[in-house]
Amino acid sequence: MIFFGLVYFAQGIGQAGGLINQPLMNYLKAQGLTSDQVAQLFAVLTIPWIIKPLYGLISDLVPLLGYRRKSYLFLMNGLAAAGFLWLTALLTPQWIVAALVLTALGIASSDVLVDAVMVERGQQTGQIKRFQSQQWMWFNIAAITTGLLGGWLSEALPPAAALHTAALITACAPAAVMIATAFLVREEKTAIDWTRFKESTGSLLSAVKSRTLWIVAGFLAFWNFSPSFGTPMYYHMVDNLKFDQNFIGQLGAVSSIGSVIGAFVFKRFLAGRFSTTALVYQSILLGAISTVAYLFLGNRQSAVILSFTTGLIGMVPFLTMLSLAAAACPPHAEGFTFAALMSIFNGASQLSALWGAHLYEHVLDKQMAPLIWTSTAFTLAAFFLVPFLPKLDGPTPSGERPDEA
Repeated sequence: MIFFGLVYFAQGIGQAGGLINQPLMNYLKAQGLTSDQVAQLFAVLTIPWIIKPLYGLISDLVPLLGYRRKSYLFLMNGLAAAGFLWLTALLTPQWIVAALVLTALGIASSDVLVDAVMVERGQQTGQIKRFQSQQWMWFNIAAITTGLLGGWLSEALPPAAALHTAALITACAPAAVMIATAFLVREEKTAIDWTRFKESTGSLLSAVKSRTLWIVAGFLAFWNFSPSFGTPMYYHMVDNLKFDQNFIGQLGAVSSIGSVIGAFVFKRFLAGRFSTTALVYQSILLGAISTVAYLFLGNRQSAVILSFTTGLIGMVPFLTMLSLAAAACPPHAEGFTFAALMSIFNGASQLSALWGAHLYEHVLDKQMAPLIWTSTAFTLAAFFLVPFLPKLDGPTPSGERPDEA
């Protein structure tokens, strides 16, 4: 239990949307990059998350030094720590992104490996749900912590110093996972299992032929493709609303607190009472409401209220889409197909970020209101696709997280 709590806290700190996020955006903005250029650089960091299914396949089928999990966990967290340490000496945006790609590769693969260890230990002890609750709790505690600390660093230090300090602090997270792996992960040595390889290959071929899987994949892609305004909103808050960096970081923490409450509301009041289809309809409506609410962002008070409210109600669509993905996975290929659906989710999210930033900079003359209305319209358009979804009533999400980069 200690191991899982430590690892999920470290992942919350180490991912691109963690502690490094705000100091990095602040530094790139100070270098004169526009919001769409920043979005393009961030999109590169999603590539290691899009190919997540490969990490699971490799660790399942090809042991490293006799271990399927332990050796890979040690190696990939070492790679992430090295990437953050390298970043502390960099100033050029392109090289900074190169270092962050290494960190993303390490964090993304570690995420898959730890989930595999969690499932294996959970099945042996009957504590999967307990492990999952620890995962969400520590991940959100990390999100609250990084929001506060990232904002403070960005306000208190010059942009380059804030970025390098954040990178140095973040490097401690994967380094701690390396130490924990060495002492807390117990795994028997194994060799390549060719029988399991053939079984896995057959299951994957069956999954690819699943019509249900393709329909759900298409819906998830469309749902997440509406032009987002994450990077433009940061520029809008700094340039137009004149919010300081510390306050922007606090808004991130407030949003994470709302997300914790939203996850509880979903589990306690929604997950067991509504069908997956009903939850999808509710999610589209809530998604549209949470998007259009940003039209009322005008001062600090409204920003706090909006951050908390959208963090809370935004968890319902998020967890619903995870439930939809989990329910669509065919038997005997659940792990790979769920990871593949999350890769599609992540890829569409980054295309959304690129498109939204491009519209903001080059089409909408840096006006937030038209971008908000455009995003809302695309969200509502998903209503027309729901009738094509198969009737799925599967389990609640397993705790798999799409990337927050």
